[in-house]
Amino acid sequence: MPTELRKIIFSHRELIEAFDLRPHNLPGNTELVPLGAVHGVHVFQKYGGGVKVLLDIEDAKEGRLKRFNLNAEFISEVLLHYCSSLNIPVARGADKYLEVIGDNLALSQKIRAQEIFAEQAQEPPLHN
Repeated sequence: MPTELRKIIFSHRELIEAFDLRPHNLPGNTELVPLGAVHGVHVFQKYGGGVKVLLDIEDAKEGRLKRFNLNAEFISEVLLHYCSSLNIPVARGADKYLEVIGDNLALSQKIRAQEIFAEQAQEPPLHN
């Protein structure tokens, strides 16, 4: 069966909005990104694959600007929460991953109708 790919691409403005609207208790918030006004989101493609996202936020308690290097789980949770709040459909059973497209960040989804691995597939008949 063919594989379907979907990409939800977030502009810089949408990323700032997504991080501004995030709940504080999202999974993956291991660095404990504090609540506060988001001043910038910086997206980079890592050498060899993957993404790096830096978040500039004004810490509401300390009143100063801080920069956080975010992990993929936290970024994904923020984007999924943002999609949910805007009623943007996301395939539940899809393999999800982040990728940089130009200056934007994409939440990509790989949807497989059926998995058939070579080891499990029957060999086709040999025709004479």
